[in-house]
Amino acid sequence: MDVSEKAFYELSSEQKTAIEKGQNEIKEGNFYTNDEVISEMREWLKEII
Repeated sequence: MDVSEKAFYELSSEQKTAIEKGQNEIKEGNFYTNDEVISEMREWLKEII
């Protein structure tokens, strides 16, 4: 975050921690692609319809 962004909104320590956690998960590859999410949703919908 650069200095100009800080002027717009002050994050709480909880928010900063959550952002850092999310950034670390992304760096480690712990995320789903859009295509993976859509595929998973379609499978779930098949089960309930």
